[in-house]
Amino acid sequence: MNFTYLGTAAAEGWPAVFCNCPSCKRAEKIGLAAYWAGTKEAREIRTRSQSLVGEDLLIDLPPDTYLHKLRENLDLTKVKYLLITHKHMDHFYPQELTIRGSGYSHDMVNEDLHIYCAQETMDYFYLVSGWELDKASDRHLHWHVLSAFQPVQAGPYWITPLPASHMKEGNEPFLYHIEKEEDGRNLSILYLHDSGYYKDEVWDYFEKTAKDKGPVTMVSFDSTSGDKETDHGGHMGFSEVFRVKDRMEKLGIIGKETICCMNHFSHNGHYSYDEMAALASPHGCLVSYDGMKLAL
Repeated sequence: MNFTYLGTAAAEGWPAVFCNCPSCKRAEKIGLAAYWAGTKEAREIRTRSQSLVGEDLLIDLPPDTYLHKLRENLDLTKVKYLLITHKHMDHFYPQELTIRGSGYSHDMVNEDLHIYCAQETMDYFYLVSGWELDKASDRHLHWHVLSAFQPVQAGPYWITPLPASHMKEGNEPFLYHIEKEEDGRNLSILYLHDSGYYKDEVWDYFEKTAKDKGPVTMVSFDSTSGDKETDHGGHMGFSEVFRVKDRMEKLGIIGKETICCMNHFSHNGHYSYDEMAALASPHGCLVSYDGMKLAL
């Protein structure tokens, strides 16, 4: 099964929509043609964060979803399950779902889409998009409201939402533990975006999972802050990711075969792709880029 990073940037994109800082100007000079061709130098250009597990499980729905479809030649009608981490714009652009089905979409592989998220995320969708959603499309959107630490089944996947350290008190952003049995193996992904240092109860979950099931197959770390110390804020920088990874290794949730990848980068983090890779490699981490595929 492949895991694909469709977009790997924070909210502004990289180059950012409204920015002329040196990091953004460096990325701009590379140009769209190089990005489209997938050259190594084009790894400096990053669109808003989104990932695809296999062909049927999509994580987040940012404003750049249409570009991801074109760049990766995706048939997004194959997607049966959509996980939404939280309702921030760069992870959930709700109007996109109003043109799924009805007279806008024909010959779909899957007419029905199962959406997994917090109650506040579903409410936000109907608040801002309900007025332009027709009944024919709405009846094919099946919402599953999640509660932290309560696993749910999504077809062949088991999804456990974990509370993220992100947003204001009273909001409900999620990290995700995604599991699937495939060819006699338990594939297990920790998708840890957007979040700063994890809550104590999340660390308890990691420890229990390690004892019960052993190491996971893959971990995707939030690395938004780059060279900045975050002091346990709503995102992580590189130094904090490395400290977190060390603790996870001691707990046994990360093992020798676990793929560790850093993702979700901001131009404010300053590092180029090559600089990130040089810093990450000694710690056993990969650095994501748009279009990166990992075989699990």
